[in-house]
Amino acid sequence: MKRLFAIVFLVIYLFNWGGYLLLQNYMIARADEHMNELISQNLYDPNSLVEVKVKQNLPGIFEWRDYKNVTGQIQLKNACYNYVKLKFTKDTLYVMCVPNYEKTKLVKSNIIYAKQVNDIPTDKKSDDSAKKSGADSKYDHQVLQLSFVRFNDEPAKGFVSRHAEIKDPLIAGPAQPPELLS
Repeated sequence: MKRLFAIVFLVIYLFNWGGYLLLQNYMIARADEHMNELISQNLYDPNSLVEVKVKQNLPGIFEWRDYKNVTGQIQLKNACYNYVKLKFTKDTLYVMCVPNYEKTKLVKSNIIYAKQVNDIPTDKKSDDSAKKSGADSKYDHQVLQLSFVRFNDEPAKGFVSRHAEIKDPLIAGPAQPPELLS
């Protein structure tokens, strides 16, 4: 009887130690697979699509006239989305997304559970105070601009080229190399 209680308490301890996280990740992966299956079979509601615009500066890109079917995942403001269509312009990226309510619910429940385990208060005001502040809080990355200069094929004035052509690139040796000794 003692052995049975010890095994039960050990299983409960191991589940609290890492099993809950494994179960949570498994359920999130299953929600992702289910949503990907629905998207691949076009079983989503086109009226529920959410358009997300991301400002960017890509002057060298060709603009896409219409949306291309591209799949992937994005998370914005604690909500999970699966994007199904994508369109580029020189200054904006347009993404058409389907809300993934099941994954959003699982991710939010995991955050709340982690806060309760670590004795962190779960009031809504503490979520706002944990946000980043500073130069990278709005994801404003500086644009890297490169300019390439093409040089003329002619050497500069006053430059004298001195080179000698090698007539026979093979150099004769005194003997053949030794054979591999085993």
